[in-house]
Amino acid sequence: MRNRDAASLYSFRQVLKLIGVILLPATLMWAAGDGRVEKTFDTTREPRISLNNLRGHILVRGWDKAAVHVVYTLASPRVEVDAEFLPNTAPADKIHFATHLLDPSLPSNEQSVDYTLDVPSGASLEIRNPQGKIRVEGMQADASVQSVSGDISVRDFSGHLAVRTVAGDIEVIKAAGNVEADSITGNLHFVSPTTTHLHGSTTSGRILYEGDFTEHGNYILSAYSGDLEIVCPASASYELTAKTLKGKVINTMPMTHRRESASPRGTSNSLLGTHNAGKATIELTSFSGTIRIHPQY
Repeated sequence: MRNRDAASLYSFRQVLKLIGVILLPATLMWAAGDGRVEKTFDTTREPRISLNNLRGHILVRGWDKAAVHVVYTLASPRVEVDAEFLPNTAPADKIHFATHLLDPSLPSNEQSVDYTLDVPSGASLEIRNPQGKIRVEGMQADASVQSVSGDISVRDFSGHLAVRTVAGDIEVIKAAGNVEADSITGNLHFVSPTTTHLHGSTTSGRILYEGDFTEHGNYILSAYSGDLEIVCPASASYELTAKTLKGKVINTMPMTHRRESASPRGTSNSLLGTHNAGKATIELTSFSGTIRIHPQY
């Protein structure tokens, strides 16, 4: 009888220990030391995932599992990662990761955390990483991605995508849905999009668009002092409006219904026209940059 009671008491204590682990605050669970930390947990098929980092590299990849696998590496034990899950019982529908400094006087080179996340491809994303690169691949839902000086690369994405930097470059490859990309001094590069709405703007950076245009698609690209370049197949179909105040417009695509104006210097600074059947709409504007439109070879 005593043995049975002792065994029951042992089992009860083990259950209490397990419950205690489950109920630990997320900060305690995720700040269990410096170096590399790895964890996998169950989620819904379309969770909302947010990540606020201070500096470091972030890689987010979509996969077909209803789970999140996260690996992060701390540069210092005086940095912690806080993870919040809602609801607090699996599967999680909302997940928030945040990097915190335990010591505000920590040198900047020790403040970084590098993240790699494999997430359900249907997850919506909100990522902020002021100092460091961000790369997102294979996602099918909405995403907001922001940095200050870090470069941002998004590949194989469908959904509504909003990408913003101050000084970092932005690269968007094979995106569908709606795309908004804005920077102050960074360059913008769009490759083979199938989006129906694309808006890109930069102040002093350069904009390069390589690919075709979707039927009924609307493409608006603007730069203040930077150049704009469109490289598209000869079979592309669009209505074009290209204007620059102090720059010039250089077009080598055949146009119908063409209207063109020249600056006092004798160079073209405004062009309106139709290429092929005009199934998409393109608006290109710059204050002092050069606008080029030429075929893809």
